[in-house]
Amino acid sequence: MNLIELNAIKRHLDGQVKQISNIEVNCLHCNNFSTGICKQFEAKPPMEWVHGTVECEHWEWDQIPF
Repeated sequence: MNLIELNAIKRHLDGQVKQISNIEVNCLHCNNFSTGICKQFEAKPPMEWVHGTVECEHWEWDQIPF
């Protein structure tokens, strides 16, 4: 690997880290959340979970970055 290749790899990885860092970990961006209901718990989550950051072990992301 030469310097040009190394720098290209670094730029690519920096872009991926930036994209992953911007993923919002909340109910709105979870595969288990649909029409205001959590499919995992079959209940409406609290609003601070819907819009705020959560640490839910059942949170899943669909890997579509928009």
